[in-house]
Amino acid sequence: MPQRGEVVLARFPFTDMSGARLRPFLVLAEIPGRYRDFIVLFISSQLSQATPGLDLVLDPSYSAFAGSGLKVPSVFRIGKVASMSEALLAGPLGRLEAGVFQEVIHRLSSLLETGRPPAPAGLHP
Repeated sequence: MPQRGEVVLARFPFTDMSGARLRPFLVLAEIPGRYRDFIVLFISSQLSQATPGLDLVLDPSYSAFAGSGLKVPSVFRIGKVASMSEALLAGPLGRLEAGVFQEVIHRLSSLLETGRPPAPAGLHP
């Protein structure tokens, strides 16, 4: 069962529903209830997609990168949140360090509470 802070692979469908691709996601929380659903955050290797001040970029120069299980520099897309059935999850890659996970939660919470990115914190994962 996926845990908060885990980086997992999941089958994510193409927009035309012609197939699916394995993509990495960050597990934010399990949704209480009778179904095994999770709130997840998109992770992309397309660093050019990062929204400055909002998204978190993790690259191999950061100590937190090794434990994440990611293979290439990646951007945690704070504004790209979804719910996902456990049936779509293919398996774990790694886990974010607690401080980096808390920064993701802080940025998402700030966006939801104020509609704006948080003030710069100077975090270097």
